[in-house]
Amino acid sequence: MNMMNNETPASGPPGYPSSAAPQGLAELFGVTAALQMLRRRALIMAIVGVTAMVVAFAFLMMRTPSYSATSLLIINPRQERVLNSEAVMGSLPLQSQAIDSEIELLRSPALMGELATALGMQARNQGSNASPDQIAGSLAGALDVRRRGGTYVIEIQARSTDPARAQLIANTYADVYIASQVNQRIDTAQRANSWLARRLAELREDVQAKESAAETYRAQSGLISAQGAPLVEQQISNVQTQVLQAQADLAEREARFRQLQELRQSGAPLETIGNALNSETIRSLRDRESDIARRQSDLENRYLPTHPAVQAVRAERQDIEQQIQREIQRISINMSNEVQVARARLATLQGSLRSATGEVTSNSSASVRLRELEREATASRQVYESYLQRYQEIADQDQLNTSDARLLAYASLPGSPSSPQLRVALALAIALGLMLGLGAGVIAEILDQSVKNADDLEARVGYPAIASIPIISKKMMRQMPPAERHPSGYLVGRPMSAFTEALRVLRTVIVYSKLDFSVKVVAVTSALPDEGKTTISMCLARVAAMSGQRVVVVDCDLRKQSINDVIDIETDVGLLQVLAGEAPWRAAIVRDPNSDAHVLPVATSGFTPRDVFGSEAMENLISELRAHYDLVVLDCAPILAVAETRILAKQADTCVIVARAGRSALGAVRTAVQQTEAAGGKVLGIALNCVQPHWQSYGDSLYFYQSKSYYSVS
Repeated sequence: MNMMNNETPASGPPGYPSSAAPQGLAELFGVTAALQMLRRRALIMAIVGVTAMVVAFAFLMMRTPSYSATSLLIINPRQERVLNSEAVMGSLPLQSQAIDSEIELLRSPALMGELATALGMQARNQGSNASPDQIAGSLAGALDVRRRGGTYVIEIQARSTDPARAQLIANTYADVYIASQVNQRIDTAQRANSWLARRLAELREDVQAKESAAETYRAQSGLISAQGAPLVEQQISNVQTQVLQAQADLAEREARFRQLQELRQSGAPLETIGNALNSETIRSLRDRESDIARRQSDLENRYLPTHPAVQAVRAERQDIEQQIQREIQRISINMSNEVQVARARLATLQGSLRSATGEVTSNSSASVRLRELEREATASRQVYESYLQRYQEIADQDQLNTSDARLLAYASLPGSPSSPQLRVALALAIALGLMLGLGAGVIAEILDQSVKNADDLEARVGYPAIASIPIISKKMMRQMPPAERHPSGYLVGRPMSAFTEALRVLRTVIVYSKLDFSVKVVAVTSALPDEGKTTISMCLARVAAMSGQRVVVVDCDLRKQSINDVIDIETDVGLLQVLAGEAPWRAAIVRDPNSDAHVLPVATSGFTPRDVFGSEAMENLISELRAHYDLVVLDCAPILAVAETRILAKQADTCVIVARAGRSALGAVRTAVQQTEAAGGKVLGIALNCVQPHWQSYGDSLYFYQSKSYYSVS
């Protein structure tokens, strides 16, 4: 409620807040405001909430019993893709989106139509006006398809008033879905095979054309090949191999010949030279030389050097050495010849290699073109072979008739209805009742622009509630004598009540509100009629008189004359006669029979259109009453309804605006304060009348809601 009015409040009196600044956000929008709203709107929330709960519960429980049957499907996570080419099939990996897509397929009208056909509904309804779409729509309302958690399992739940029919629908729909998957897979495979067959024929022709073009160009360009490579290139490769071999052979022979020459030039022993040459002939001669050397040593030990046997063995050994030297010479000549032959062979091979290389260079452009044609033919054949392999795979899968989904469990016959359920219906009814009850309370609070407590006044009007006067219950009022069954009578009869204490607070605030002078004349008014300003005026006078003050109430409401009804008097002499000079004011005074308070009433026929309150006589009357009484209460007419109240407000020491809690609109109270001040009146504050105990806040002048033990009655 505090959030609905954005108008700037009137400026408050000195010492009081002029706006809602002192209120924190927690008070305006927090738990405190919410609890106060719940207390204020408890009755309407209870009525709306209970009514909504009963109606909702009755509606839910009176529905026809419904049975639910659930069949389970599982989507194969090892999804088999028919083609790798997304252009042909566009298959996707099995992810959450794929499962959701299958669920949407299960909810599609097309599949519902297949279910209707399978159930025979369309055949039975051919004589009716129901269209296939309408039949499928009715089935869609009876089916619920959802995914079980984060798994690959899909639940198909069917509802019907017949348990057997619910089971039939759930199981038939599972079979229809799997059959649809198989048919779709077969149709897809057939369409893919048909497309691939046409594509294979095109690729076969393309391969044949490109291979024929490559062979024709090879023959025309003379690029003869052997074992898959051009003949010239094979010749070059062979010659290169021979050149490398000849170079290695020449290097080996030159190294051996060079080693022999170095050994001979260095005077190396024959044994070393023979080992280096690795010759069998030299090895045999060396063996014979060794035998001769042993015999020579034996003969020289037995005979003199001149002995013929010694001379003969020496000649034999010398001959062997000469044979070895001749063999070494022969081998050296042979090795030199071999080096020359190897060098000549290498030169010949190198010449052949240069000749073949030149021929390859002359044919390089033709070879480049030939290789290009061969690459094109090879690429075309690879594409053809891949499509041929895929064609065979699809043909094999076409024979399997498999589906990406399989049946996990058929629905069983339900033994009890799934709805209505007592607990669920009660929970829903309670939730609905709470929601509507709370909503009704919030709406009532938003639409209600009346004041409720001191916080409302200070936050939205800018003036304090100088008194929070509780409402008197009908029960307590009935305990009073019939003649005293009004608030002023209750005040006298229950002097220790919270109502009387609130009026004492009001009197105290009025009397002691000004420290620099004594407040004697107080104007009591309200924004609009029927807000209790006359009751408050009379009760204020009585409580002041009960406190020992001399007090008089002047009835300034010429139209209603409410005080006459309160104290049950009729008189021919009243305020107007006094102001007209027809009678002194003392002669018009009536003593309150229940207290020592005096009343200056209005005569029975006392209305006059003349401006009597702005006259000098009224000023003189107020001056005389001020001098004679401790407190003068001017019971004025509502300031927004009667113009003369503005005149009286200026003549009083202070003004009190009476507002009725739960009835007085904030805008009216704010305007009343503004007009009172505009007329020159000094607004002391607002007396909040008829405050319900549960409306109170701690900002009220008298917090009687939780202080009942201090009062004789509440």
